[in-house]
Amino acid sequence: MIQNYLAALLRNLGRNGQYAGITIAGLAIAFAAAILIGLYVRDELSFDRWIPGHVQIFLVNYKLTGVGQPVDSDTTPEGLADLLKLDFPQIQYAARAAGYNFPPAIRRGDINLSERNFNWVDPDFFKVFQIPAVAGDPARALEAPDALVLSKSAARKYFGVDAPIGGVLQVDGRPMRVAAVIEDLPSNSSLVGDVFGSSLASTSAFKQFTGGGMLANEAQTFVRLKPGASAATIEAGLPGFVERRIAPEVRRYSTSIRETLHLKPLTAIHLHPGTQGDTKPGGDPVVVGSIAVIGALIVIVAAINFVTLMTAWASRRAVEVGVRKALGADRRDLIVQFLGESALYVAVALLFGVAIAEITLPGVNTVLQRHMTLDYFGDPWLLLTLLLVGAIVAVLAGLYPAFVLSAFRPSIVLKGGPVETAGGAGVRQALVVAQFSVLIGLLVCAATVYRQTTFALKGATHVNQDQVVILAAAPCTNTLRDAIGALPGVLRAACSSPYALNLADNRDKMTANGQERSVATAAVDFGFFEVYGVQPIVGRLFSLDRPADDGAMHQTDAPPVVINASAVRALGFASPQAALGKSVSWHFIAQDYAGLKGDPNRAPRPSEIVGVVPDFTLGSVRLPIQPTLYFVGVKTSVLSSVALNVKLDGARIADTLPLIDSTWKRVSGGQPLERFFASQFMLRLYIDTLIQGAFIAVCGLIAVSVACLGLFALSAYTAERRTKEIGVRKAMGASSGDILKLLLWQFLWPVLAANLIAWPLAFLVMNWWLQGFAYRIDQSPWTFLAAGAAAVVIALATVFFQGLRVSRAKPVSALRYE
Repeated sequence: MIQNYLAALLRNLGRNGQYAGITIAGLAIAFAAAILIGLYVRDELSFDRWIPGHVQIFLVNYKLTGVGQPVDSDTTPEGLADLLKLDFPQIQYAARAAGYNFPPAIRRGDINLSERNFNWVDPDFFKVFQIPAVAGDPARALEAPDALVLSKSAARKYFGVDAPIGGVLQVDGRPMRVAAVIEDLPSNSSLVGDVFGSSLASTSAFKQFTGGGMLANEAQTFVRLKPGASAATIEAGLPGFVERRIAPEVRRYSTSIRETLHLKPLTAIHLHPGTQGDTKPGGDPVVVGSIAVIGALIVIVAAINFVTLMTAWASRRAVEVGVRKALGADRRDLIVQFLGESALYVAVALLFGVAIAEITLPGVNTVLQRHMTLDYFGDPWLLLTLLLVGAIVAVLAGLYPAFVLSAFRPSIVLKGGPVETAGGAGVRQALVVAQFSVLIGLLVCAATVYRQTTFALKGATHVNQDQVVILAAAPCTNTLRDAIGALPGVLRAACSSPYALNLADNRDKMTANGQERSVATAAVDFGFFEVYGVQPIVGRLFSLDRPADDGAMHQTDAPPVVINASAVRALGFASPQAALGKSVSWHFIAQDYAGLKGDPNRAPRPSEIVGVVPDFTLGSVRLPIQPTLYFVGVKTSVLSSVALNVKLDGARIADTLPLIDSTWKRVSGGQPLERFFASQFMLRLYIDTLIQGAFIAVCGLIAVSVACLGLFALSAYTAERRTKEIGVRKAMGASSGDILKLLLWQFLWPVLAANLIAWPLAFLVMNWWLQGFAYRIDQSPWTFLAAGAAAVVIALATVFFQGLRVSRAKPVSALRYE
């Protein structure tokens, strides 16, 4: 019997090779897309689970309220790690990690590089994170004050070997010795680092990059609990810990601030990032779930093609079914036969889909910056999932056609009676509507993500990033600024602090107009606003013609300041005009400006507000722009000056960049140059959004391809089935145009109906997604109309060829058909 079924299947494939090929191709493309999406989703959900004992590792999360916009930070006060170990015996190890705002210079021989992935870490860091070692003992390596731990890639980059134990690197001029080498961190790691330096290298050095003091929140604090210890017990004790250890110092500065600490599981860092302090773009569990749903929808679209074509072929197999039933086959036998055929289709498609996924995976890894693999034997869950998904698709896609085909009555089909199943045409039309609903929804989503990303990078920031280059320079000196600014092709040059570039958040208690508020402060340079095209709403900007604007000139008083529009509202002024000329009192410290890190007991000093600028940011528009006070800072500290912002003449960029490089080499004392365009600087904030948008766009393209394959096959079948009808119509006087419009309308109306389903659903989904941005676009009607029009054009273009061929056939040939 099985041999007979197999022979029937092969003969059926031979008679309907075009339709079978389209069905298998659609399923194969869908399976390949689903496999790649599944790998990405699994990679997102598996972050940090590769670390031994990850369930015992936690990141300390720090929240501040009462400071305007609440702060949800994954960085904590510098002295927190030691205090936690003292107060909580359940903690086995605690360690801090802090990177540079801009990469340090690492030198060895002729190698002189800016190391992006450098971190200062405590000696217990590799006891918290038990990362596999290549050489040495990472757990004890950083106990030496001049010690480094390198990743294997960094060891090869600087030394050309995997285990350069004892080798020396110059880190910003400080000699440090390689004490251990670890394996490279995988892509699904929240940790970022290739070079780890001991925090014991210099207490002042660590404080320099983590702020120094209990209120400096620029270092991450990790804890590993003792075996069997409960995180819930520590959580219960954290409020009392905050009141004892943190609150007294914070409230010396402001009585309105409230702090809370929480333990965030290591595996939750990626999908639940804080608003500050994350080392790489985080994920979103809902977005990850949505991408997984899209992958499932693509497979569903391909399965719909299978059901549509199988039910359409029903009439061709009616005689076969009638003969089998007449010879004694019951309905169960036929259902088993047709489900078996469905399983074979799916199995062949799955093999092709896996092959396509294997071929495209390296390119996908490159785009996503991941290291995903298809390891069928080393990862039994992968093989099991593929087989399970194939079986489910085979059963669900083949069940309805099997019941339809097995329901034919032999007494009718053997007499040549009509074999069109009741509701068969309606089911096929409904399936086409479902297909194009998915297609239109994906097109709307892709267009909306693209528009929001473009808006976030350009419109929402309110700065002109075009032809602006940022040079990492800590500190950025007047000498460097003037040398670069004098080059031909450079229009303006200005230094800026990390706070002006949104690399960190710094707040101060301010009093103005009788109100006390917490306002962000940012040191800038003369010409900073002009570099980014920021014009004042009222008043003026800082000017070299006014020496009193320079913060370095003020030892006993405070310099003039510029505030943004949000600060106008926060400080209680009725309008920008009302704020102009008024004073604001704050804790300005000229030579070692640090805002919160200054002495809270020092008397606040008044500054005159000389200008008001619009809200602007070089940070993420996911968060509201903070009320901010700008002043001209000194150039001797990285707190006030870490970058040089250079505005270029767009017509001379190619000639100017080499001049900047040579000038830097001459002025910087041999420090490696780290420069990038401001647009690249902003892009790092939205790489996750770009990946999501690319995923949705590619999924939409795949859905279009699969839907077109199915529609093409269905239109070919429909045109063939209506050949005699068309001949009669033409014999009765219908023109080719009339026939073409008749056939096109049959496939057009389901697409129009699909818009009515897709538009509201896509609107709700995108409206929810946009809520994650403080500044967002409005959902424009043209986006929905364009997606609907694109679906109509795709559908008409797909069926036009078949319709044109049939409409132009001679009536005599059509009437002789069959």
